[in-house]
Amino acid sequence: MGVGGCRSFEEEVVKNEQRAFYFREAANNTPPTAAPLASEREIFFTSDHDLDLYELLDLAFERNPSTRVAWHQAASALAQKMKADSAFYPHVTASLNAGRSEQLGGKGPDGKHLATSIASVAYPQLEINYSLFKFGAHRESSAAALGALRAANFQFNHALQQVAYGVNLAYFALNAAIAIVRASEQNLEDAKIALNAAENRYQSGLASRQDLLKAQAAYSAAVFELEHSRSAVESARARLAQTVGIRVSDRLRVMADDGEEVPDVGGVERLIGEALELRQDMRAKREALEAKKHNLNARQYDRYPEVVAGVKASRKKVQHVPGMYNNFEAYVGLKWDIFDGHLKMAEQLMAHEDMKIAGQQLKAQAIDIASEIWEYFYALKSAVQKLGSAKEAERSALEAFRYTREAYASGLSSFTDLSTSQSALSNARKQLIFAKNDLSVSRVKLAYCAGKILEQ
Repeated sequence: MGVGGCRSFEEEVVKNEQRAFYFREAANNTPPTAAPLASEREIFFTSDHDLDLYELLDLAFERNPSTRVAWHQAASALAQKMKADSAFYPHVTASLNAGRSEQLGGKGPDGKHLATSIASVAYPQLEINYSLFKFGAHRESSAAALGALRAANFQFNHALQQVAYGVNLAYFALNAAIAIVRASEQNLEDAKIALNAAENRYQSGLASRQDLLKAQAAYSAAVFELEHSRSAVESARARLAQTVGIRVSDRLRVMADDGEEVPDVGGVERLIGEALELRQDMRAKREALEAKKHNLNARQYDRYPEVVAGVKASRKKVQHVPGMYNNFEAYVGLKWDIFDGHLKMAEQLMAHEDMKIAGQQLKAQAIDIASEIWEYFYALKSAVQKLGSAKEAERSALEAFRYTREAYASGLSSFTDLSTSQSALSNARKQLIFAKNDLSVSRVKLAYCAGKILEQ
């Protein structure tokens, strides 16, 4: 039901090797190599051949900005996970202070001040702080960040599916527009044949001028329709280029697709169940809900006291004073914000409401998915039946036009009969194109709603 394979990133994204990779990339001020920054030249595209759907998808995954945004959002979520994990490590701070001190002597027996001493002072200092215990607040914050990271990765996968969905729809829209042009060219040819027949009969005195004028009007209408359909092709080409993420050009050409492939989708209930379980945006919302739960736990534990330990060492050198003043301090303490203006209570309340919101969003998404799959499943079944009817209608209309054309040339039917059969054939050709496009679009929509648009 789709094109290409897609897998989600799991807990391996937080391995030390990947952390080191992102640190190196960030230090070099360059983005991850899997998603390079866009350049001005990337919006231009040239091709020496017609592109199929697979080539368009590869191009869109490379150049569509939305995929890059989702990638960098996932990379940012990884940084947030690393930030949350920093609470498990000691924090080391080093400082070097220098200055000048002035000391005024006390008063002597005569009531005057003694001499003033001025000296330069320099002292380095090293301090290590470590949170020994915080009732699981750090653990829950780390779990919340991991859930957000997983959600971002699933959302990245969903962004790829959204791009694929848009490219599929734009591709089949352009295919349908091109098919309409070809049908319009056939209609123009048929109108020309009818016009020639009317002219011949008129010159022979077997047809009225009214028939000739009707034939000329039908021919002009066919010319108008052809030009209108050609304009629609360029509009569809522009939309496809926009979806892919490139600048539109007449060099953007696509291969024709008959749109008659009918997939085996199984039962609607099975599709709904699989979508609710496996769709990338549903998995992202479930992970986001778990992250909100862990964040709520972290905010609850954050109101409890924290056990901390630390070491502080410094050396002080005073100008003109021999030796060094050394200072060393080690401590274990208890930190507890007894009253903070209800700050932590407010944060806990916000986390609780965020969790409730995430839960309702997950529920609403599940309802929407079930409704959409139900709608597009039966739309696909209907499209299959309509395609068969459209093929039969087009075949019958073509035979009727050929018969009526021969009968008109022989004087056995009127021009009204010929014009009616020609119009019916034109409509049947369009109806067949619309039926094929309807089948393709229904197939794409069902695959997207079921979360299978990037599956083989």
